[in-house]
Amino acid sequence: MSAAPAAVAARSWAFAVNRTVDSSNIEITLFSFVVVGDLARVTGLIHVRNRPDVRLASVPHLSLTTADGSSLDSLSGHVLPHGAMAWVSWLFRRPANVLTDYEGRIDRVDLDHHTGGRVPRPRQPQRGTWVFRFTLPPTPAAASMAAALAD
Repeated sequence: MSAAPAAVAARSWAFAVNRTVDSSNIEITLFSFVVVGDLARVTGLIHVRNRPDVRLASVPHLSLTTADGSSLDSLSGHVLPHGAMAWVSWLFRRPANVLTDYEGRIDRVDLDHHTGGRVPRPRQPQRGTWVFRFTLPPTPAAASMAAALAD
């Protein structure tokens, strides 16, 4: 019975990304790239500096491409706002080759006022280009990881 759970677990991997880009007084850090079955999840933090009157209004669109130029299919995104910091998560279809170079791009972040006023204020789109380049590097176990990630 122990062989079946081991086979399923072998398809799941978590990789540290740890890339931070700062633009338009907004700092975005991507923390991890997690692979589970046919899905890949990227997580991070968004920090809005020097603007105590605003918070993240929605999940920014993260486009993610692999070294060969293929775009990962975006499935969903989630945000947990918490004042000047927000935790974000994006869910993608897993790329065929996980162990490769990536480029992630966010072109716009929407902010919302969270002051106590009665009149709603329009969202404030913040333009910038937050570009993240990272490699899921080979490790001593790269051959076994590549075999486990292959279908």
